[in-house]
Amino acid sequence: MDTIELGAHAKMIISNKAYNLIFEKVKEKYLMAWSQTGSHQTELRETIYNTVVALTDVKKEIESLAVAGDNETFKKEQEDLNG
Repeated sequence: MDTIELGAHAKMIISNKAYNLIFEKVKEKYLMAWSQTGSHQTELRETIYNTVVALTDVKKEIESLAVAGDNETFKKEQEDLNG
């Protein structure tokens, strides 16, 4: 799968109305779980925190792939125009 095709698939995911809602609901659940831990539960708190960071990274990667696909499409269009 090339950058343009992967970007198009990523854009379909992002354009889905449930996309942001799902990410925010999952993040909210983890943050709620984190807030209910005791300060002495350092390992669990760290695990939950790292999970939230990873979730954010996944969302950013999907969005980055969509932008990369758009950029590659634009680049090819410009190359076609300029011969």
